[in-house]
Amino acid sequence: MTPMNLNTIESQVHARIDAMRAEIIRLTQDMVAYKSVNPRFMPDPENSDETGVQDYLESKLNSLGLPVTRWEAEPRRPNLVGLRAGAGGGKSLAFNGHIDVVPIGDLDGWNHDPWGSDIVDGRLYGRGAVDMKAGIAAFIAATEAIINCDIALNGDLQLHIVVDEEAGGFAGTRDLIARGYRTDGVIVAEPTSGLIDAAEGGLSWLRVTIRGRAAHAGWRFAQIYPQPEADAENSEGVNAIEKGVRFVQAVREFERDWALSRQHPLMPPGITTINPGVIVGGVGLGDDGLPQITSNPAMIPDICVIDFDFKYLPTESFDDVRAEFEAFVSAFAQTDPWLREHPPTLQWHLSNIDFPPFSTAPDHPLIDAARGANRALGIETVLTGKRAVTDAAFYAGAGMTPIILGPAGEGLHGDNEYVELDSLIDTAKVFAGVILRWCGVAEQ
Repeated sequence: MTPMNLNTIESQVHARIDAMRAEIIRLTQDMVAYKSVNPRFMPDPENSDETGVQDYLESKLNSLGLPVTRWEAEPRRPNLVGLRAGAGGGKSLAFNGHIDVVPIGDLDGWNHDPWGSDIVDGRLYGRGAVDMKAGIAAFIAATEAIINCDIALNGDLQLHIVVDEEAGGFAGTRDLIARGYRTDGVIVAEPTSGLIDAAEGGLSWLRVTIRGRAAHAGWRFAQIYPQPEADAENSEGVNAIEKGVRFVQAVREFERDWALSRQHPLMPPGITTINPGVIVGGVGLGDDGLPQITSNPAMIPDICVIDFDFKYLPTESFDDVRAEFEAFVSAFAQTDPWLREHPPTLQWHLSNIDFPPFSTAPDHPLIDAARGANRALGIETVLTGKRAVTDAAFYAGAGMTPIILGPAGEGLHGDNEYVELDSLIDTAKVFAGVILRWCGVAEQ
């Protein structure tokens, strides 16, 4: 395919997308209207309408002539994969988007109905508008425009529309990948304001358990002041919470050292955070890994459990950062006579939260394809890194090459979420341009 042919074909597709503008906006509005809150965040999970939006999208994909594979990793939580089969000889591409959304929070903070899909001043408002139903609408629209222009592709095009991203992807993308879906490249259509997230750090949840020795708090004074020999046996309580506080302070210094000594060109300094998000102290370790008694301050606690959100750089391996942190914990224990004999225990991948990192090279052909698609629209290509974690991690962990690219908007996970409609249309055009360049246009 010559550049002139590509330019001609791409111009036809862009014109088709412009003609579809009202239809693309309506598709986004219709999706937002479904209350597809992730059921893991709901008192009554059956009130989530993930099924409704997936029924709607399955019908949409079928209307385009795309065969759709549908399954439920969990009851009433369907995933969809639409396929535009290629003629052969081209690279395969998948788009990924999730239909589950976070709760709306306090309704009083919203100026628009969270499920109303109101359009005001070029913005479409609603929960999930930009995170990330607009991204799904954009890649469906790009696919539809290519089909309507009667363009055949060399490589396969897959549309992965999943649930559960907001709660870790267990029943969504992780399950999809476990079922064997593989492509040469992946675009996760999370909102990026048109920037390309070419890197994402790794993330694991970590539980550190520090043990002490339980005793009656009435004899705590005997640990502070010298006591007669008769009171010695009553002074042997070891407060695990106090040990835990010292440990958190030490982690803070370790975290700072990491921030000063390691960086990635697309990530902000200090992104390698080790956040102590949950601390529970008490007496007696239960089967759930937490203290059994947490409501009696008259006892010197023998258990302190600290759960960390542990991040590392896109170019680092989990095994390496794990070994480094465990060495730090071991060194910390040596500074305390009690912990030297009773060192903290570590549980990695707490709640099975484990997001592999990725760092796609700036000159990778998938990014080159996005550059070309941007250039055709007069858009500057800017590479950056994702501060949070997304389903792109799981594709990378399975050996695929992802980037993250999507429309502009604000308010995701907050009040008055919206997507900018002009950005929605531009994103559909960029997606179409990437498809043409990456999958290749078949001779007809």
